[in-house]
Amino acid sequence: MSSFFQLFFAWGVLLLLILSFYLIDKINTMYRLSVPAEIPKTYSDGLFGELVGKPLWDSMSGMPIPTIDPKLVDNLRPHYEPVLRQHIEQVFMEGFKDAQAGRAGIPSNNRQIPTPRGSLESWLPLHHLASIYQVGAELAQNKPSERLRLQQSLDQVTSMLYARTNLELKEPYSETLMRLPIEQGLIAEYVEPEPPESQISAAYGLTNSGSEGAQGEGASAENTQKLNELAASLSDFDSVGAPSAHVALENGTATPAGSEPLEGLSVGGKTLPQPAAV
Repeated sequence: MSSFFQLFFAWGVLLLLILSFYLIDKINTMYRLSVPAEIPKTYSDGLFGELVGKPLWDSMSGMPIPTIDPKLVDNLRPHYEPVLRQHIEQVFMEGFKDAQAGRAGIPSNNRQIPTPRGSLESWLPLHHLASIYQVGAELAQNKPSERLRLQQSLDQVTSMLYARTNLELKEPYSETLMRLPIEQGLIAEYVEPEPPESQISAAYGLTNSGSEGAQGEGASAENTQKLNELAASLSDFDSVGAPSAHVALENGTATPAGSEPLEGLSVGGKTLPQPAAV
């Protein structure tokens, strides 16, 4: 009886072990199906060698490193410009999106930057990054009155970074970087309103263009009516008396006003009688 109990107990323990292994395998299978596939590793950019992080910034900003040839730094400088640009853009957009989400953060000095050959760890001074982050955060508020100040602040900080790394800044960052949120549809494009003077001038021009034709036609009709009235009044005088008066004026024999001779003068087709001699 004791041997049978021992055998039964041994078989029970064996079955429990088998069931435990089965359950563990089942759980592992379910876990592998629920977890996404592992992201492939990004290989480091071997172009810069040991120049990564802060040593990379130090060498590009003119600080000599004993183990690095200065000529190598000069040759790598053009390849460093895209790394610097991406670092600035990422910090700027991070500040913009954090402000839209209603949270405040502090940008990190180190950032992994993708390159055509893999990735590279970049490092920038925190006070410069904080200024870029703050410009992005304030731009998210979309205040037109602050736009000029933000442009000046961004251009000043980025120009300083390029000057320290002895790189040529061909285009201000405010021309491209501040349009990124608009191109991504995060904020609406700001349209500069017209000054009041131009609006008044435009309205006055439209009014003049609309009434110009009517005013021109009215003035022409009025002038025509006046000319007709003048011609009608002149037609009442006979042309015979006009030369006589003109000759009298030339000979200096013209009489004072009110005593001119009326002979030969006709009004309304009738000849006026001569005055009686005194």
